[in-house]
Amino acid sequence: MGDAFRRNFQDPGEDAAAVAVFHGGRLVADLWGGEDVVNRRAMPRDGLMMVASCSKGITATVLAMLVQQGRIDPDERVGTYWPEFAVNGKERATVGMVASHTVGLPYPPLGTGLQGLDLHRGEAVTRALAAAEPLWEPGTAMAYHPVTYGTLLDEIVRRATGSTIASHVRRMVAEPLGVEMWMGLPAELDGRVVPGLWEQASPMAPTGEEDAEPGSYAARRLAFLRENPPMDPDFTDPQEVRAHYAAERPGIGAITNARALATMYAAVLGPVDGTRLVDESTLELALTPRTDDVETLIESGTAGPDIRFGLGYQLASPSMPGFGPSSFGHTGAGARLGIADTEHQVAFGYVCSRMRNIGPHGDPRWAALVEAIRGCL
Repeated sequence: MGDAFRRNFQDPGEDAAAVAVFHGGRLVADLWGGEDVVNRRAMPRDGLMMVASCSKGITATVLAMLVQQGRIDPDERVGTYWPEFAVNGKERATVGMVASHTVGLPYPPLGTGLQGLDLHRGEAVTRALAAAEPLWEPGTAMAYHPVTYGTLLDEIVRRATGSTIASHVRRMVAEPLGVEMWMGLPAELDGRVVPGLWEQASPMAPTGEEDAEPGSYAARRLAFLRENPPMDPDFTDPQEVRAHYAAERPGIGAITNARALATMYAAVLGPVDGTRLVDESTLELALTPRTDDVETLIESGTAGPDIRFGLGYQLASPSMPGFGPSSFGHTGAGARLGIADTEHQVAFGYVCSRMRNIGPHGDPRWAALVEAIRGCL
């Protein structure tokens, strides 16, 4: 795998990147290299990166732990925890539907006047989502919820437990495992973040759906993307950067590193230095497919048409094959990846600063690393 990691810097190309691997609860690889092109420095060993939708896998882990503790029931109606949500066709929507992207609210409603970070957190956007009518009957179709997944689950968790997902990440994941994993980065750590830059257009930019049928999911997606620009900060504006790093966005805003992602997933599989996050029965529940029997609406750019979900975790598919059919975790825009495999007892974390759209078979950089590991199993 080390050879594959080094080759990636020549073809297909890397700026700064890191990869970490656990096997059987033990760290067996921890590599980093390349250049932070924004700050003009070598990739530091303790560098942190925003990991985009790998954040959803972190949130799924917290959700599984809360289910394990009996504090949230995935089959309970959302309205039990959040009464204002149970209106306009969402009365029977469950927590599991939110976590599996079948609830029918992939984007905040149009015309709210909200922009930027306010579309991801805060009372105004949660109030708008609570009042919204779903695009389909909850539970009958699946479309990736890139923007609202974290917002919806954060409100459910806050109502059920009195704490935000970011707080649970610190107390239940980062601190017990001794890793750096933040949803809301302290200002004193800003200098350790290695910014990610898109090599081409962001997947959250509107593309090629100008003729979408009015009222369809594709039309709603296009309208939202036209109304709201991509969410990447302007790294020449320190105030904007600080605002993004500080924001608690459980769906896309985690700041961490490859080592921490791999450690978390290893502790989902089994004990790491005596700490296990999710027990066998809860993990089995979390990995039970929830979207295989419903229509999948294609989400171009940020997720393949074959995407599958359990209780928040992305399950193995052609666009995220992992180490085999028992792999799970979550991809992140730009080609970040955090996954684990129950059969092989492998956990993997990969972060990069040169961001590319993930293709139908994954990103060639992490695909090469995963293939090298698979050859050793």
